[in-house]
Amino acid sequence: MTLSRIESVLTWGLHLLIAVLLILVMWRADHWGMWLLAGAYAVVYLLGFVPRGPFSNHRLIWIGLLCLIWVGLIWDGPEPAYLAFPMFFIIVMHTTPLRSALIIAAITAIAIGSLAMHLGFSIGVVTGPILGAAVAWILGTCFQLLATTLKELVDARTAAIRASKSAGELAERARIAGEIHDTVAQGLSSIQMLLHAAEKRVTDPQALAQIQLARHTTADNLAETRNIIAALQPHPLVGATLPVALARVAANTPMGERMSFAVDGTARQIPDQMEADIVRIAQTLVGNVLRHSRAEHAKMTLTYQPDQVLLDVLDDGIGFAAAEVRRQSSVGLPTAQGRAEKYGGTLTIETAPGVGTGISVCIPHLERTNND
Repeated sequence: MTLSRIESVLTWGLHLLIAVLLILVMWRADHWGMWLLAGAYAVVYLLGFVPRGPFSNHRLIWIGLLCLIWVGLIWDGPEPAYLAFPMFFIIVMHTTPLRSALIIAAITAIAIGSLAMHLGFSIGVVTGPILGAAVAWILGTCFQLLATTLKELVDARTAAIRASKSAGELAERARIAGEIHDTVAQGLSSIQMLLHAAEKRVTDPQALAQIQLARHTTADNLAETRNIIAALQPHPLVGATLPVALARVAANTPMGERMSFAVDGTARQIPDQMEADIVRIAQTLVGNVLRHSRAEHAKMTLTYQPDQVLLDVLDDGIGFAAAEVRRQSSVGLPTAQGRAEKYGGTLTIETAPGVGTGISVCIPHLERTNND
């Protein structure tokens, strides 16, 4: 904000200086042509600072027009030569240091020639424009370098704050996940074990059915609690690429080597949030394999295609009736489907009782070329 204020003060000072010099030129003018050129200079100058004006994206054309009108002014008298000094700052503000140095050198030479033509050649005629050009270029260039450096520092500070906040959020989520695991999840697990033990000792059919219903309900709630814990914990993408993160998901299961992972196609960069959601989907699908499939082997494949990214999870387990699962109040698969649909993707289930399960998640994502 301080830098913006300094720049605003300098800009208004520049406006004031040019206005005073133009009034001086018009006051000393001895014919209407000078007034016309001075007016044209003022109009072109103001158009350069109009938001979304004709010169907003054509700064060099704007500077060229100002220089052309200025050359017409200095042809008739020495006073317009002093406009060169504020023009030096304009050039430095809107061009690169090297380009501004070349343009300023040309304007300085023209100003010296004009002053020598009207006032005669002298040391002051030569040194005045040269010193003014040097001071304007050095000050303007240093201000630009300072502004660039401060912007980089501000961006770095913002990135550091964002990283610190993200790290704090991850730590808090990990803490909450641990609390839920040590209290709710452990409690539900204990209840499930007690109900299982009670189920073996009860002979009354009605009481047995109620205990079995309570045990199944507890098991479902325990599974969903574990899904919540997995979602709260720092995801495997931290410090890793998407293939590496998915390889971690596949490797960190009780199935060990019986859960394999493969990558098909050339890996490429995709948005961070999309990567995170793909990992969450993979965790959900792998969790379902572990809890429900009774599979001996399973495989997860990540496929990169030019227009989409595919995630496939296959197992040789007991399978299930997909229509029946959709009618139940399941959370895992609908959540995974919702994550895919957020990007315009789909989740397809291919299964039947006794034949295993294959789930394919397709998320559109165009491959960028060098021209892109």
